[in-house]
Amino acid sequence: MPKIASIDITAMEYAISPDLAYGTSRGLNFKRSSALISVTTDEGIVGYGEGLGPVQPIRAYLGQIKSMFVGRSLYDFELAASYCRDRLYHFGLGHFTSALSGINVAVFDAMGKTLGVSVHDLIGGKRADKIPCYATTGYVTRGATNTLEAQLSKVDKTRFDGVKIKIGKSPKSDLERVRIAREILGDDMRLMVDVNGNYTVDVCLQSMKLIEPYDVQWVEEPLPHEDLRGHAELRARSPIPVATGEGLSSLHEFAQLIEARGVDIVQPAIGRCGGLGEARKIATLAHLHNLRVAPAVWGGAFGLAAGIHFLASSPTTPHTENTPFPVLLEYDIADNPLRDNVVKENLWPEPGGVVVPTGPGLGLTLDMEKVEKYRIRE
Repeated sequence: MPKIASIDITAMEYAISPDLAYGTSRGLNFKRSSALISVTTDEGIVGYGEGLGPVQPIRAYLGQIKSMFVGRSLYDFELAASYCRDRLYHFGLGHFTSALSGINVAVFDAMGKTLGVSVHDLIGGKRADKIPCYATTGYVTRGATNTLEAQLSKVDKTRFDGVKIKIGKSPKSDLERVRIAREILGDDMRLMVDVNGNYTVDVCLQSMKLIEPYDVQWVEEPLPHEDLRGHAELRARSPIPVATGEGLSSLHEFAQLIEARGVDIVQPAIGRCGGLGEARKIATLAHLHNLRVAPAVWGGAFGLAAGIHFLASSPTTPHTENTPFPVLLEYDIADNPLRDNVVKENLWPEPGGVVVPTGPGLGLTLDMEKVEKYRIRE
């Protein structure tokens, strides 16, 4: 029985040129980062996962918890993670859970490599060879060369079923951005918007009423994630479906949101919610309440691969032959070498979607030479 011999982290960072900085209603981003967590077994197998969030606190939390996994069976993650949460309950959630998430995905990667099977087979099977994607783009920018129009012009309509853009600066700005997006994308492309939690209920309702005529499929993170009553009120009055969950870090938080009837599309982030195992539990909870699931996918190559395997193994509940709205993978199309350059496989979508990796584990091969280019030294 393989045991966990060591757990390590590789922190990577990519600086974005100031004139190309992009972000959300809450501000601009000037770098991309990745907390790549590795689990090595006593048989020499190495699995990789990614914790979502800033690398410094994730590294610190990992240093606190890895001793609770090292020496245990590779298959003991749920037992060790439960002990870890109970023993360190005072840590709260957030980046603590991000560290657990990275370990979990790395464990699944190592299990798959040990057994010679893909992660999707370990967690439920494969319902399709390709997963349709939507492009996340249309970021808030300040440079003249990276405008909304310029970003949207790069969307390949043969590879993506939809597009999500950033809004949330003001209802008037939202209307203008959505109008431009619909004009460039046409009427047949699915369009989603993301507020990044920058609104109150009244302002969000004003925005929704303005953009409703443009056939918006969902409004993502309309409110701060802790505002459960606000989500319930908004969903009851909203003319557009509400999607949220990227900022939540546990099954308990998702249960509270779902039981409050505050969401239409449930969006766990695998690198933050506890990993693939916890994301599966969240999906089951959502399906029990007849809600759609569309995971938030952000970060590097291993975070994306985890999302692909998760969706490949997820049923289209409650639909069978006819699915009114396809389950889509989020694919950020901004410049991201931490996804595109550090593995040897090409994860870019083809016409019809991204191909589900079939190799052992997550199906990715780390290019250590490229990793060294982006590694953050302690």
